[in-house]
Amino acid sequence: MPLFQYNATADSEPTLVFVSATNMQEAAHALADSDLGDVDWESIQPYIDGDKRPRAIKTLESIPDDYHDAVYLGENDAEETVTEFFDE
Repeated sequence: MPLFQYNATADSEPTLVFVSATNMQEAAHALADSDLGDVDWESIQPYIDGDKRPRAIKTLESIPDDYHDAVYLGENDAEETVTEFFDE
C-alpha cells in the first residue's frame, strides 16, 4: 500500500503526517477524519477533489525545504513503520 507524507500546519506548527492509503484521495480523506488540530484544509481539498496529485519523491533528502505539499513516498507493502520504511 502506498505511503504518503503530508506537510501540514497544525495549531500553527509545521507537522509531518504519514498516511498509508490506496491513493492520495483516500489519504486526504483519512487526514480529514483525523484530529490534527487547526489544519489548513484548503491545501488538502484539491487532493480530495482529485484536482491535484502528489509528486513522487525517492528520498526525504530530495524534498526541497520550501516544498509544502503532499508527497508519495513509495509502496509500503510490508506495512512497516515510517522509520523502518526509510531504513531500507
